[in-house]
Amino acid sequence: MTTLKHRWAAALAAGAIAVTGAGAGVTLAPVAAYAQETATPNPTGINQDNGTLHIHKFVNESGNGDKGLKNDGTQVEGVPGDPVTGARFKIERVSGIDLKTNEGWKKAAALQGTDISELPVESEETVSTVNGEASKTLPVGLYRVTEVGAPAGVEVTTAPFLVTLPMTNPTNNSQWMYDVHVYPKNKRQEDPILKTVNDENATTVGNKINYEVTAKIPQTDSLKAVSVTDVYPSTRLENPTVSSVELGDGTELAPGDYNLNIETDGEAKVILTSTGLDKLRGLNGEQRTVVVNYTFDIKKTSSESDKTPIKNNAKFQVDTGDGSGPEVEVPEEKQPETFYGDVNITKKGDGENIQATFDLYKCSVDQPDNPSSPKLSGDPIQEGITTTGGTATVTDLHVNDWVNGETGTTTPNGYCLVETQTADDYALLAEPYYFQVKKGGASTVALSSLTVENVKNNAGFKLPLTGGTGVTMLLIIGGLIMAGGALYMVRNNRRENKA
Repeated sequence: MTTLKHRWAAALAAGAIAVTGAGAGVTLAPVAAYAQETATPNPTGINQDNGTLHIHKFVNESGNGDKGLKNDGTQVEGVPGDPVTGARFKIERVSGIDLKTNEGWKKAAALQGTDISELPVESEETVSTVNGEASKTLPVGLYRVTEVGAPAGVEVTTAPFLVTLPMTNPTNNSQWMYDVHVYPKNKRQEDPILKTVNDENATTVGNKINYEVTAKIPQTDSLKAVSVTDVYPSTRLENPTVSSVELGDGTELAPGDYNLNIETDGEAKVILTSTGLDKLRGLNGEQRTVVVNYTFDIKKTSSESDKTPIKNNAKFQVDTGDGSGPEVEVPEEKQPETFYGDVNITKKGDGENIQATFDLYKCSVDQPDNPSSPKLSGDPIQEGITTTGGTATVTDLHVNDWVNGETGTTTPNGYCLVETQTADDYALLAEPYYFQVKKGGASTVALSSLTVENVKNNAGFKLPLTGGTGVTMLLIIGGLIMAGGALYMVRNNRRENKA
């Protein structure tokens, strides 16, 4: 009997049970320093009815154990990662195991290597982390802990695990430890929210520009609210609308499945209604996404010098029932940008500024660096551009070397000025004048300048004209000849009469 007591004293000193099996594993790990609630063992063994389980949740890409941190049920310092708010855990007391008895510890130890997902339970609690921690005071016993939900931007990566309350204090093997700390691993979702732009046809002010926002909704047993918000610069874009909302399985939500809220300046928020949430709840994995397509009108800017890009952000938020979780935004470096530039046109003739009128089109050439025979595309972008004093400025033209949020060439690949009226004594341009607006490697688009030259009508050559200088001289000479002839006839008649 004495030998048996010594054996179980050693077993109790080992602390919590590590159970592994199909879909299960124990994680008893780290964070900072509470004073552990302990009690000195006495002849009756465990002499308290309750213990407290502290669940700590940190986002840590590499895993909590990689930096040599202990996972023995005590609280530790220096846990890497960011504390998570809104992670949800289900805590279930396993039936038929009384840890105040040696037989109960034997039963718990026998669960090593078994599938713990089917264990009978007698009670259930649910807790959510706040700033990385959730605590629950529970009766002494063996508990199965299951992560049932994560906030936006965080994956559920922890398999169910078993933990005993209490554990033997690993720093003093003669004491029970009634405060037990566990540290389930966590991982950030890869690209929890993505945003793309379709701006190839957003040529200038007044055109439509489209954005697509994809939000990965985390797995959770409780989904109370979901919102997806386009965060846009209201000085550059206006009149937000939603063209479609789809789920990851291809289901297109009906208008009654969501609402669009534009009360906050610079935000267009799609909020799922109860029917939309019902459709989302049944999806898992990669299908558990919400894809929103937004459309805006491009506004005219006040500046005609350097142009900063239209940079567009987005965010989403999930409420799992404990209040809205954190907002997850598109990282700065992944927010799509659209660039516009202004073009200054100077109209010249014989070295002087002259007046002319143009229409502006999109157009293409085979070799932009050596343009010839441009092909116009569609209707004019702008009509009646007149050079006053020989100059005019066309504002807010989409650059041709950056399209849909990345380096590329627009289709068509440039712009054309078509002269519709020229100055007096000057010839109209024989073909459209091709040019491009380029961003290059700059973060803004500098003012572009074009000089369009015209030549004189008929290439400057004079046409023969009745009443011109040559005809007049002939008439004068002819007149003189006729006058001379008349004078000769008069004199000749006089001589004849005298004779």
